Parts: sequence; C-alpha cells; structure tokens
Amino acid sequence: MKPLVALVGRPNVGKSTLFNRISRTRSAITDSTPGVTRDRHTVPVEWAGREFVLMDTGGYCLDRDGIGREVRAQTLLAMEDADVILFLVDARSGLAYLDLDIARLLRKDFRGKPVYFVVNKVESRQHALDAEEFRKAGFPGFHRISALDGAGVADLLDEVVASFPETPEKRHEEAGIRLAVIGRPNVGKSSFVNALLGNSRHIVSNRPGTTRDAIDSRFRRNGRDYVLIDTAGLRKRTKIDRGIEFYSSRRTEQAIERCHVALLLIDAVQGLEKQDIKIIEMAAQRGKGLLILVNKWDLVEKESKTSKEYTDRIYDHIGNLSWIPVLFISALTRKNLYRAVDTALDISENRERSISTSELNRFLQDVLAQTPPSSKSGRELKIKYVTQIGAHHPVFAFFCNDPGLVQSNYKRFLEKRLRRSFDFTGVPVSLRFMRK
Repeated sequence: MKPLVALVGRPNVGKSTLFNRISRTRSAITDSTPGVTRDRHTVPVEWAGREFVLMDTGGYCLDRDGIGREVRAQTLLAMEDADVILFLVDARSGLAYLDLDIARLLRKDFRGKPVYFVVNKVESRQHALDAEEFRKAGFPGFHRISALDGAGVADLLDEVVASFPETPEKRHEEAGIRLAVIGRPNVGKSSFVNALLGNSRHIVSNRPGTTRDAIDSRFRRNGRDYVLIDTAGLRKRTKIDRGIEFYSSRRTEQAIERCHVALLLIDAVQGLEKQDIKIIEMAAQRGKGLLILVNKWDLVEKESKTSKEYTDRIYDHIGNLSWIPVLFISALTRKNLYRAVDTALDISENRERSISTSELNRFLQDVLAQTPPSSKSGRELKIKYVTQIGAHHPVFAFFCNDPGLVQSNYKRFLEKRLRRSFDFTGVPVSLRFMRK
C-alpha cells in the first residue's frame, strides 16, 4: 500500500490549495468561504520518485450542527488512517484556539505518527516574523510555506517522503470499472456509496449539497475491481451561482467523462424530473453506459404492479432512451445494492461488445429482406454493408448509395433491431451512414 499523507487543520487555512499544489491538479475546490471541503478527498501523487496518496480533509471545527460534527468525525478518521499528517495553520490570521485544540489532539492521540507542523500563507517577510508565534503550539519546529505560490513546499515534501518506509516491489493495480454515482442533490448518492463500502466514507446529511467534490472510492466484488465516483448533485444552470456551485457541477460533468457506467439515482418519492433527463442525455451523448436506480424505494407504499407502473412512467418520460434499465433500491435497507453493481458490470461488458462484420451483414440482409427502406424523392436507398468501427461505445457504419436518403424513422428501426439481435442493454448505440 502507498503511504497516506493527510492534510488537517481548521477551516480556510489553505489545505485544498496545498492539495492542488502538491497534486498538480485543481481537483479540490478552493474558495475563500470557510468549510468548502467537507469530505475526505484523495489522489495519487509522486515526489522525488516516491509514490504516496494525498488526502484533503474538511476543516476541523467545534460546530454543534450535524455537518460540523460529521466533518470533525471525518477528520479524525483521516488522522487514524494516515501514515503522515500535515497540520496546517494560517500565518495571516495567527494562532487560534482551534489550532491549539488540534495540536493537543495530535500530541496526545497520534504521538506515534510523523506530524509536520506547517505554517501556511507566509508570503512576505512580515508573515515570516509573525510565524514565530506558532512555537506556542508546542511542536519542536515548523515549516513556513506558501501553498499559493509554492514557496517552501518542495523542502517540506523532501522531508515527508524521507520519512516513508522502504517501498516494497511495485504491484500493478487494475484500473477497475469506473462507476459515476450521479443525480440531483439529496437523492442519497453518498448513502448509496457508504452502504456499498460498509463505512461512512462520505458525509451523509439531509441538507442538499453536502458533497461538493467528486470523490473516488475503490472496492472489489467477485474478483472484479470497481471505482465509485461520488459526485455533487447537478442543479439547474439558472440556480448555479458563480463559485462553489459552478465548480461542483463541473466536477460532476468531469466524473461522467471519466466513468464507464453512470448510475443515475433518483428519489422514489419525488420521481424523475427534467434535470434527471438532462443528466441522462449528457451521459448518453458521451457514450457512457447508463443505469437508473430508484432509491428510497422502502418509503413507497407497494401494490402488485407498483414497480412496473413506475418503470413505465420513467420510459414515457425518456422516450428514445428507454434502453436504460431501471432498478429499485434502498441505500438504507441495502435492498438490491449488489444487484446494482452486477447490472453495472453487465452494462460495462455490453459497452465493450464487438460484433464481427460477417455477423452484422447476415443481420443486415435479414432486416432488408423483411423490411426494406422506403423511397425518398423517387430514389431508392441501397444499403450495401455494415461494420462496427472502433470507439468506446458501439458505433456502426452503414455504407449506402446516398446517406441523404436515410429517413430518421428507419434509423430508429435499425437501432431497435440491432438491440433486439445483440445485447446492448444500458448502452447508447450510434449509427452512421456513409457513402460507399
């Protein structure tokens, strides 16, 4: 296992800025608003030839509300999991009561771990002089850095990686099947991920918008590796302010780009809404596998045909996207959770399915014999042959005498026959007509 380095500290001391600086990414949201980061957020990093996992955490605070308690609990879990702890404070705001509280906690409960005391935002000579105040925290020494411009970060990392134990022989790790957990805010995405993983990996709250970053979690089932990408909920564009919500929505779009299969969670009580359909269309346009999970099914009063009627209503709303399977789950009772993972695996395999050209042309000859295309403008459409072309999802090229003669209803007909003959459940299929 790669060493785990956790960034801890009170809110708004620059943990996410340092996270982005070390990882050379912008994967952690940074903002002047305290408490932007709420979940633990990890990314693999390499420095001086040594690999480790860097973890950003929410700001440690003593707030009595539910979110404050959850963030503090996540930070404590991060400290327990970490091999090395970077404790950040803010040179500009000076030594705060919370800094002393965290320092006492680290000295008392985490004495056996390497802890680096880091004074951030040292961007002038005066800031460097002010940093001397932090010796009151009781650590033997500290690092002065500026996460914003990078000053002092390299020296800090040199010491951090030098503290790692000797690395064992590297083991190749399979990337795994990437599943993006997407949907509107507060439909139970983090509860779904936590239930699958068996721990409180993500903060769960009935307050919409708790998750703001897209967060990866790895697990294994039946010998297969999976990566769950828990995302912030996509909101309507008109409701997204500049800043935090904009970047959170962008993270969701990026998660869809990265995934093999998108799991759209909807609230069983609220049902499918227009924004859900937009999310589905976004994933389908990008060639991603799709599975609709109706969460909180335990809250719905059941009748003999409830699930079928509910599915039919969903298909009425999504129309031509009715190739997406629908599964009813409950993150609370764990109903159908692993069935959802197994269905996602089937969809991932369908997405990679390759049909030989000879088999496709036997299919085409049967279709043309039974239902030839209708004529347009007095000219006859002649489709010569079909082949599957390389892509990340099934794309079929039909070669014909004039692509302009192909009518939209015949394109839909061919797609339905393709899906009936070959299993492309949960996968978008693209048909391209080209002049021979």
